[in-house]
Amino acid sequence: MKKMFLGALILVVFTTISLLGGKIGALKYVATSEQEASSQSASDLPNGAVREYKIEPGDTFAEVIGKTGIPYEEITSILNSSKEVFDFTKITAGKVLKLVFVQEAFAAMEYPVTNDTVVHVKKENNAFKVTEEEIQYVVETKTAEGVIADSLFIAAKQAGLEDKATLELANIFSSSVDFATEVQKGDSFSLVYEKRFLDGKEMGAGKILAAKFTNDGETYTAFLYEDKYYDAEGRSVARQFLKSPLNFARISSGFSYQRTNPVTKQVTPHRAIDYAADTGTPVIATANGKVSVAGSRGGLGITVELKHGSYLTQYAHLSRIAKEVKVGTEVKQGDVIGYVGSTGISTGPHLQYALFENGTPINPLTSELPSGEFLASSEKGKFEMTIAKFRNALARAN
Repeated sequence: MKKMFLGALILVVFTTISLLGGKIGALKYVATSEQEASSQSASDLPNGAVREYKIEPGDTFAEVIGKTGIPYEEITSILNSSKEVFDFTKITAGKVLKLVFVQEAFAAMEYPVTNDTVVHVKKENNAFKVTEEEIQYVVETKTAEGVIADSLFIAAKQAGLEDKATLELANIFSSSVDFATEVQKGDSFSLVYEKRFLDGKEMGAGKILAAKFTNDGETYTAFLYEDKYYDAEGRSVARQFLKSPLNFARISSGFSYQRTNPVTKQVTPHRAIDYAADTGTPVIATANGKVSVAGSRGGLGITVELKHGSYLTQYAHLSRIAKEVKVGTEVKQGDVIGYVGSTGISTGPHLQYALFENGTPINPLTSELPSGEFLASSEKGKFEMTIAKFRNALARAN
């Protein structure tokens, strides 16, 4: 199940292609040069003619590399050899496939699976060795800061940040700040992050190493340590519950014990939060849990409910449920569980989000919920040494 950040503003559509199915699209020739095969990782790919192709919608792996003259028997062998590492029938449009030829014979290939890993195929003694390796970027450390006047995205762009880094910044503080409702004019941020380069070309932002966000006068900090984020005291910034199942949405109706129902016009309790959002907007789980309901629930429409120990979260009026989400399924915080809709008794597209503790509805925005765990005392010394330079960098960014 793919994890998607709050609100998942940027939808990446993957084109999954079968080996023989579909029509092949226009094959975009990127480059051919007699050069050393510059690998995206530290792998020792052979020197030779490098041919790069940008995969287009409709392309299949067999047809793409078949165009280079590689025999069908070798194509089949590559597919069979790579099954345990990567399924090449699922190449993605937009990515670049790099092939290396030595004396006009196919010798190696690489394909970027993610922004961090690449699959290498190397021919060795008439067989193919397939490995997935980390991309070895040249990394520079950068700082950025900004004050919000209109929106976080506008302020971040003015500070030179890419959307990817902005989304990650909001993701880091998503357990403390509801970016759908609480961000306001005058809030500020600063961060230390990686800028990545490959073969002399900018490859975008990498990890955020340290960050600070001030919201309504309260400042939150986060430092990357052992692939997790902690505040300056060594407490995990990741809480049991996120502040919101959507991001950059608008609350159309808050938690109330007396609200005029927009459909029935009667005054009744509304012990949930309504988020106005476009139909199809991804909805994420606010905490790790097990699916207890996944289907139609009368006036609530299509609904997902998750159990989290003594807590339960409810996501109602969905247009549809994510296909992996079924009763009994374990989900992780941030997993997409469904999509905004207007099913059941509803006047328009929105998500109704409710939180229960021991069966009693509580306000998700104001209730005291479990906080993050502290690092073990044995880790504190190493943690302080790791974040010391980031503290200074954050201070200089202000």
